[in-house]
Amino acid sequence: MERKRKYRIWLMAALVVNLIVLAGFVMNNWYQEAQKTQDQGLTKVSADVADRHYVMPVGMPVGLYIHTKGVMVLGTGKVENLADEVMEPAKTVFRKGDYILSINGTKIRNTSQAMSLIQACKGNMLNFEVLREGDKICLSMKPVETAEDVYKIGVWLRDDTQGIGTITYVDANQQFAALGHGITDADTGILMDISHGMVYRSNILSVVKGSRGTPGEIVGTIDYQKKNRIGTIDDNSGCGIFGTIDSGYLAYDASKAVPVAHSEEVMEGPAAIVCTVNGETESYEAEIRKIDRHNRDHKNFVLQITDERLLAKTNGILQGMSGSPVIQNGQLAGAVTHVFVNEPTKGYGIFAENMQKTEE
Repeated sequence: MERKRKYRIWLMAALVVNLIVLAGFVMNNWYQEAQKTQDQGLTKVSADVADRHYVMPVGMPVGLYIHTKGVMVLGTGKVENLADEVMEPAKTVFRKGDYILSINGTKIRNTSQAMSLIQACKGNMLNFEVLREGDKICLSMKPVETAEDVYKIGVWLRDDTQGIGTITYVDANQQFAALGHGITDADTGILMDISHGMVYRSNILSVVKGSRGTPGEIVGTIDYQKKNRIGTIDDNSGCGIFGTIDSGYLAYDASKAVPVAHSEEVMEGPAAIVCTVNGETESYEAEIRKIDRHNRDHKNFVLQITDERLLAKTNGILQGMSGSPVIQNGQLAGAVTHVFVNEPTKGYGIFAENMQKTEE
């Protein structure tokens, strides 16, 4: 009897020990899994924080001057030779959107130089180095003598362009992004291939309010003197123009910087637009109405102005406000790019993330 009692006690003790060991094993596994989950969470958060890009929203209009690579061909036209014959000599040679880089080995800077070289050939064959859709090709043709010692090739040419646009942001390296869309030729609609450009101070004179069917605009002047130059333009892309801004004019301020929102973080709902009207840069209430995350034309969302103060001043979005930063939940969501002609309170916007990736 005593032996059976001792045996039961031994069994109970062994069971308790096994339960304690099993519990310890389970707790250890739970702890390791919990620690692993926590470490993964911390790693994800750390990676997310490290991946964040901080920029300073601006919303300030500036003057832009773009130098093209060579001169751009807008199209071909007809000319009349000395025998009164009408012809179009360049029709099968040049295409709309071609850039003439050189003529007979001489690098072209502007249209007047191109015309001088054409005249200097005295009717002999001309050899052109042309940039066409990103590829350099060689073309040749003889000019037509349209009057005594006057020669033409029958093309319409354009070189530089200028205008007013809004700076979206500046980063810690004094790199800026502006417009939110590329600069295209007014006649051809083709994105201009630039060699370089400059940024100048602008003087905003007035605001022309928009109305249904007629977009408004910011009216200003640009003084292209060297003393008014405040930056350089390095790239013209479908997501905006990019370059460097002088810190003496517009210095990056970390205390005013905000993170660039990931595209999936931008949601329909309240937002704010930062823009300069009548010389004052302010934040105004707006609403993101619709989102298209995969739009190939970078029309990623529709923004509507809801702030009565801005509506009273402009009736909505104006030409010249392209590039105005859009803020949502303390982050740079994007920039305004286009106004709806028939509904000026609304316009398209591009995700800031797309602009920032293009800059990289």
